[in-house]
Amino acid sequence: MSQSKSTERITTINSNDIICGRKGVALKHPGNLAYRKIVGLNKELYATCMKNEKLRISKSIVAAMREVGGRFLERVDGKTSESLNEKDE
Repeated sequence: MSQSKSTERITTINSNDIICGRKGVALKHPGNLAYRKIVGLNKELYATCMKNEKLRISKSIVAAMREVGGRFLERVDGKTSESLNEKDE
């Protein structure tokens, strides 16, 4: 199983998007807050499960965010972002 990483230039960020980063917009953005809440709810399960289940939990969190229209975005410059799409092949 390999992963391909494709990017798409984004100029409008919606409230369900998850912005990669540690400070500024990423801390307070509604999509990031929702993502951190879901991660927090799964933290104990993740910490106590077998290694082969950890990937399933991570993928389910990403799928839950994408199901509500969330995209995982990375800043390219001061004005635009790119959507990070990683898919199993």
